[in-house]
Amino acid sequence: MALIDEVDIRVISGAGGNGCSSFRREKYVPFGGPNGGDGGRGGHVFLQATRDKTSLLDFKFRPKYEATRGEHGQGSDCFGRAGVDMTLSVPVGTLVYDQETGDLIADLVEHGQTIQIAKGGKGGLGNLHFKSSTNRAPRTATPGEVGEERELRLELKLLADVGLLGLPNAGKSSFLTAVSRARPKIANYPFTTLEPHLGVVSHKDQGFIVGDLPGLIEGASDGVGLGFQFLRHVARNRVLLHLIESTGTVDEIKAQIAVIEKELGAFDPELLERKRILVFTKTDLFPAEELEARQAEVKAAGIEGFWISSHSRQGMNELLDFLIHELKPAAMPTVTDSVAEIIAEETHADSEARTEAEIGLASHSLPA
Repeated sequence: MALIDEVDIRVISGAGGNGCSSFRREKYVPFGGPNGGDGGRGGHVFLQATRDKTSLLDFKFRPKYEATRGEHGQGSDCFGRAGVDMTLSVPVGTLVYDQETGDLIADLVEHGQTIQIAKGGKGGLGNLHFKSSTNRAPRTATPGEVGEERELRLELKLLADVGLLGLPNAGKSSFLTAVSRARPKIANYPFTTLEPHLGVVSHKDQGFIVGDLPGLIEGASDGVGLGFQFLRHVARNRVLLHLIESTGTVDEIKAQIAVIEKELGAFDPELLERKRILVFTKTDLFPAEELEARQAEVKAAGIEGFWISSHSRQGMNELLDFLIHELKPAAMPTVTDSVAEIIAEETHADSEARTEAEIGLASHSLPA
């Protein structure tokens, strides 16, 4: 199951039921009056945000949704029943656009947030409503109104407290695996991660969500590689961790930082104002003395950051302590165990379903 973060759908609310034209008919009442009931209203269509979903995949294969119509009115003053409302569940972080105008209708950023996207048609009036002193036996009844039909574009921007930045093979997936139950695919070649993954981190009785995003390459803000797919989700993260391989030279480290900053700024200058933390990965590849020398060399170049190993967990607690401190003032959301399991299962399913052929195609998009 791949993460689908943009789909087009059509929603149609239910039409109202028709009003009824009927008259009272009883043995000893030869001139019974009108008793036609109203039609029921059509079903509304709602969109509701939920943490239980992390993809728009369900809408990919079923792009049309229609609520039921209201029942028709009947004689004996019987009013038709309203149509059944339809509620479509979308992931938290879904933006809803009107296809025709391009206007943003809603930004669903809270669990349980619900909007009415299409209103059901009103039911028609029965002839009971048209009785008057001059018209004692009206035969007029009105039809129900048709339902609303809307073409929508749903766009998902994943909501995560911490987003992982970095060039391909920087160690983002390994980090997510080390700190959460998510299991993204890990391999020693570029673009192992083809879609975002979410992991729930629990550290010292605090919980927060980390998003592992596809690796950036130069030109991502122009759509090169997985550019737009990646940058769309970065915009939602409160804190950004920029992961860099510690095995590179100081000049290579500076160049990696420059690429990330350039692409973030080109996509949205406000992203450069977001809290960004440098994290140097794969420190387990160095002997202790050599690692200290490398840290001193990088620090002398004016570059500060955390040094970690996702394999040996060296430096991991210090980094997580720092993240807890950074996120705490903003009142970190509570993540239940059930939600954590759902996210972990979905991200695991995503990685299992991805084929080696897809990986090969993605790696070919790297610049020579």
